[in-house]
Amino acid sequence: MFKKILFPVDFSLHSNTLLNCIPNLKKAGMEEIILVHVIDPTEAVQWANVEEAITARKEEAEEKMRSIISATFPLHAGIKGSVMTAIGLPYREILRIADEHEVSLIVMGSHGHGFWERAILGSVAHNVLRKTRVPVIIAKLTCIEENGEKKTVCMGMQNIFRKILCPTDFSESSMSALRLIGRLEKSGMEKVIVVHIQDTRKLLPHLKHKMKEFNKIDSERLAKIQTQLEPAGYKVKTILQEGVPSVAINKIAEEEDISVIVLSSQGRSAIKEALMGSVSEAITRDHVRPVMIIPRNIVMQDC
Repeated sequence: MFKKILFPVDFSLHSNTLLNCIPNLKKAGMEEIILVHVIDPTEAVQWANVEEAITARKEEAEEKMRSIISATFPLHAGIKGSVMTAIGLPYREILRIADEHEVSLIVMGSHGHGFWERAILGSVAHNVLRKTRVPVIIAKLTCIEENGEKKTVCMGMQNIFRKILCPTDFSESSMSALRLIGRLEKSGMEKVIVVHIQDTRKLLPHLKHKMKEFNKIDSERLAKIQTQLEPAGYKVKTILQEGVPSVAINKIAEEEDISVIVLSSQGRSAIKEALMGSVSEAITRDHVRPVMIIPRNIVMQDC
């Protein structure tokens, strides 16, 4: 399904770790990967000769990316690799290249150079998520200890679409995520769990007397979604809970051993001007499993 994938690299430990997992996306239809490195001109104040420094950095980045392509992708038949460098604000260049080359997916990690020092989700990834027109996967990178040594590993990319958790608030935006899931039949998907969380922050205490009615209505909505997905051959489970949506969804992802959380970028709770809803943003910031964000005005290429 995702034939052409864009992968930004900054040569950090995190992006290098994630690179080793990228070939697993062949199960999702990947035929081509574009590695892109963006040189940020705002760093120019540190360079004695800006033009020479940019040229040198560009040549170095392209050589590193070609080495990655030659070392990694010949081992995976049918995957074409290419490299690009760009100069500008990283998130803007990533989005520009994604549009110009009509990629069907962007894959990023949740850490790397240029990201907020202590943030779980960095500023580059954050801005890409807010403005993208194609789906974005934010991989889950974590540190583990093995044989007395700490190392960074990428979680869940081996079969990322094996078991999907799809939160919904029944808005048109959230239904776009479900429509995309309906096209993943050849990506190794085994099960879909559709979940709706009654947001107690908004419903309690003033609407407590309405909860039984709300639960009945939303149970029927979930049942309808289940009947729409099951004819495609998927195993479908629905969950209706009360709580704080972002907290409850991450908890369910752990309990159900989810391989990826698929979210729309805007739901009922998003402020009018925002491109990314508050719940999606909170889940992505604190995610316990890989997250795929589906933009409201999705542009699907190479499907």
